[in-house]
Amino acid sequence: MADPTYPAAAAKLAMTEISLAAAVIPAAWPIAQIVYFNQCDPETIMRKGGDWLAMYDQLGTAHGNLDDALATLTAAQWSGKDREAFGVHINAYGTQIVGTQVLTVTVGVTMLCVGAALLCLVVAYAVVSTILAVFAAFIAAAGATVVGAPAAASALATANSFAASALSFLKGIETMAEAVATGGAAAIAGAAAFDVGAHLGSGDVGVLKDLVQASVDGLDNVAAGFLSKWERDFVGYGIHSGARHSAGSPTGPGYLVYGGGTQVAPAGTDGDGDTVYGTSGVVDNLWSRLFGNDAWNH
Repeated sequence: MADPTYPAAAAKLAMTEISLAAAVIPAAWPIAQIVYFNQCDPETIMRKGGDWLAMYDQLGTAHGNLDDALATLTAAQWSGKDREAFGVHINAYGTQIVGTQVLTVTVGVTMLCVGAALLCLVVAYAVVSTILAVFAAFIAAAGATVVGAPAAASALATANSFAASALSFLKGIETMAEAVATGGAAAIAGAAAFDVGAHLGSGDVGVLKDLVQASVDGLDNVAAGFLSKWERDFVGYGIHSGARHSAGSPTGPGYLVYGGGTQVAPAGTDGDGDTVYGTSGVVDNLWSRLFGNDAWNH
């Protein structure tokens, strides 16, 4: 198993730090949600993007070899219908290679851009999490003594203010990363369609069979990815409610409609007016699904 990269290790450390900080600083809960949602390994994503670009270069070399093969065969060396058929086939292969090149360069550039955006986000939330963890340690230490209580209260107010400002900054980076990923996904879909079209246009109907087979082979990964995202959202929305499920929610304040189900009180005010913080929102969610009310008033 490969050693974890520095950004991946920093992301895990930040999750630990912000979890401890949020236990002391209420305004840190929304940041904890961002850190949880964006646990990732940007370096590996960018490295894999480089591999796709290397594949693009290899395909370019192959395309050049095809051109050389046609150029070296003069009419004096070989002519006739066989020579013409050979040229048609070589040109068809060249068209197919160009289609695949478009796909590989699109995937490679997208992965580099997404990885870079996520790297900025990981660095930013790692710094913020460390600062808030230091604040939390000071507040806890100072608050343990009578003489230190005023200093702890002052530090808590400062920490809450810093967390609110940092949240706005992190949300901006998160939005940028999401926009890059969404745009990249659309570009990859377009490049894949172009690749399939290039193969079909050059007479390679077998590409449809390959496409179906690749889709079938990838079903397990798609299913695992969907379940992973559902679990991530289920727990993540339990960390902090945020604006995604405020008063404008179809089922009222404190509720989130996700995946055809209603998640109750994912940290914030639940349907009965009780304030539920952190992972308590997940507990309330599970309880409501099993028993039809919330965990705190039953």
